[in-house]
Amino acid sequence: REKQVVLCGLNIYFCGSPQGGVSDEITLTAYITIALLEIPLPVTHSVVRNALFCLETAANEKENHVYTKALMAYAFALAGKEEQRKAFLGSLEKEAVKKGECSW
Repeated sequence: REKQVVLCGLNIYFCGSPQGGVSDEITLTAYITIALLEIPLPVTHSVVRNALFCLETAANEKENHVYTKALMAYAFALAGKEEQRKAFLGSLEKEAVKKGECSW
């Protein structure tokens, strides 16, 4: 099943959903941003810059699913945004269930 999503003003078409089962626009933005940074496109590229801005805005505006937080932490790590990366890793640490191992 094909779906259209608008990512920071760009029309993106995809089939299926990310592995974590979350299919909201913030999760998809993080997922696509990671892919762009792994190409590697520079953080100065307009699409990457706009996607990171969307993620930063979303990080400050709403509570995100744990899978989305993990993706956002990785996206910010790839982009060299250490403050945001640390904030998400700290949030993930607080949500972790620790019974011998960490799990979410």
